[in-house]
Amino acid sequence: MINVTAAVTVREGRAADFEAAVADARPGMLADPGCTRWDLQRVSRSEVDYVLLEEYVDGDALRRHGQSAEFVAFGEVLKDMIAGPPVLSVLKPVGEQSR
Repeated sequence: MINVTAAVTVREGRAADFEAAVADARPGMLADPGCTRWDLQRVSRSEVDYVLLEEYVDGDALRRHGQSAEFVAFGEVLKDMIAGPPVLSVLKPVGEQSR
């Protein structure tokens, strides 16, 4: 299992558009059997800061996701909504939780 967080800051006044774009893209992202989580969270006390929580079965699934038509189309939709590039963290579980 591989987890990814993508921290995103949206432009002022674009939060509703961003949330709708993520909601529209979510079914396509989760249609890939290698993507087991793709959930948006808003940072408390912020109207513009979000974190997308993603989970993939393995590195191949993550690479496939980044090259998928759905991901490319999602990036095009977001380009005018976000204030800058997302800050990505790729995480691997350790210990008993990784079973």
